[in-house]
Amino acid sequence: MDTDATNQARQRSYELLIQAVGDYAIYMLDLDGNVVSWNAGAANIKGYSEQEIIGKSFSCFYAPEDRAAGRPEAALHAARTAGRYSEEGWRVRKDGSRFWASTVIDAIRNEAGDLIGFAKITHDLTERRAALQAIEESERDLRLLIESVTDYAIYMLDSNGIITRWNNGAQRIKGYTANEVIGKHFSTFYTPEERDLGVPEQALQRALAEGRYDAEGWRVRKDGSPFRASVVIDPIRSADGRLIGFAKITKDITERYESEKRLQETREQLFQAQKMEALGRLTGGLAHDFNNLLTAILGGASLALNSKIEEPRISRILGNIRDAAERGASLTRKLLAFARRQSLEPKPLSLSKELSSIVQLLRPSIRSSIEIILDLPDDLRTVEIDSTQLELALLNLAFNARDAMPDGGTLRIAGKNVTLAGKPDGLHGEFVALSICDTGSGIPLEIQDRIFEPFFTTKQFGQGTGLGLSQVYGFAKQSRGTITLESVVGSGTTFTLFLPVSAAELRNQSSAEEKRNAGRGRVLIVEDDPIVTELAADLLAELKYETLTAGNALDALAILTRGEAVDAVFSDIIIPGGMNGVELARRIRNRFPELPILLTTGYSDNAAAGLEFPLLRKPYQLSDLARAMQALL
Repeated sequence: MDTDATNQARQRSYELLIQAVGDYAIYMLDLDGNVVSWNAGAANIKGYSEQEIIGKSFSCFYAPEDRAAGRPEAALHAARTAGRYSEEGWRVRKDGSRFWASTVIDAIRNEAGDLIGFAKITHDLTERRAALQAIEESERDLRLLIESVTDYAIYMLDSNGIITRWNNGAQRIKGYTANEVIGKHFSTFYTPEERDLGVPEQALQRALAEGRYDAEGWRVRKDGSPFRASVVIDPIRSADGRLIGFAKITKDITERYESEKRLQETREQLFQAQKMEALGRLTGGLAHDFNNLLTAILGGASLALNSKIEEPRISRILGNIRDAAERGASLTRKLLAFARRQSLEPKPLSLSKELSSIVQLLRPSIRSSIEIILDLPDDLRTVEIDSTQLELALLNLAFNARDAMPDGGTLRIAGKNVTLAGKPDGLHGEFVALSICDTGSGIPLEIQDRIFEPFFTTKQFGQGTGLGLSQVYGFAKQSRGTITLESVVGSGTTFTLFLPVSAAELRNQSSAEEKRNAGRGRVLIVEDDPIVTELAADLLAELKYETLTAGNALDALAILTRGEAVDAVFSDIIIPGGMNGVELARRIRNRFPELPILLTTGYSDNAAAGLEFPLLRKPYQLSDLARAMQALL
């Protein structure tokens, strides 16, 4: 009696459990396929109440075409024969709507092994099937899209660089069909020299280390012909971070490369032609001026050697010879100034005092119809330049302004303190900008690039040597500064001299800055020369910065990628590691856009990098590095 009660209790618990399941239709069928039990999940999924469905054939859940094909009977036969039958397919709810179902039918037998009915479980998979179909459609669309792209070779590599997928663009660009390359290593497309150097393997390593690899280089088609390629390789990882392979995109840029090459050759030819023209003008100007001087010297010397000439006349002739020689010396000084070979005597100079004296010197030589305005702030900083050459430069600029204002106007000389960070001409640090502005006729745009050439002048023959502005240019450059021009025809011209602040003042400033900036953070030094690395680390330590060092670009990227705390990067431009310092800086900027980067170089051809990133020129001292780091941070 106790056993029967226990069995009844278990049976009741089982029935309650089945009734509680709402996501699955669980019900019983008799030997003919009629429904004999019905749970809440069945009512929820199929829409029938227990009273509506008990006693009816389960074939009512099948679509008309399935019933006509005998699918319900076949399902019961399979379950009766094999003990179980499962499938997925469309089923019909009470309201006639269809849903995608996963169904399982199990044969139920008694203790004697006789078949007494069937247990049927149905699960609604409509949403999952729709999601899977959407993914499949998206993947199909993506495959079709990739296959339809013909301007780019888009293909997949496994983790070892073996080609696993190949699109039509790859076939068009490289010449191989999918059957010819799938299963081969992608190094097939590299030149033999690059394969011998291990360039393909290095490309995959860099893609892993940096998250992406991009480069330009020569590749080889199936027929052996070379083409210029722009290449991008991205690593592909699974959701758990495991490397699956690589996506590789190649663009044939041969035509663009050749066009740029031809354009560069044309520019070089034009530059050579302009250089030869300038050289011809320089030679002609020198010949003209020195022939005049030599005529005076030779003619005067011939007369002086004539013993019949009286004493007063000899004195006048010798005076003319002396004047001609002095003119020759002045001409030579101007040429040396342009060539930056003159001997300068720079010293700290207060521009406020110096310019007041120069303006007093100018006034008698400038027409009264021209107003001279001196606009200098009280805090104008001390510069370190040659005062005599500054005076000569300002006189040349003032006389040019005077000639541009024949009917009068205004000549304004103004100064201000500026901090430069790469512009103009790659200059960095503290400077005084000294502007000489006139309201004259202006300089046409087409000749503005040539006005600093020696002997280039727009004045009439005999009215100028064409060396005035070239002297100013040479003085500015030799003084570690530069000069810029802004001019509009009819509105006037502004020349601006950028002159460096004196070293003594900068030392005092940097000492105060060092105290203010002490302990500002951690700097990653990228430098392959151990001596320079140690020096940079010592200088930064003196400025209270912590340092990390890397001997090449790949090591630097590895340090940043693994999450080391770094507040700034200080890198030489010429470094090993497959990329130079500018390329390294670009990669760092792309991956860590907030990380400040300071480049350094002792090679003048790399100065253009200062237009893109802050640049500190070698050799540098503690004060130079302190100013650069202050501007950077």
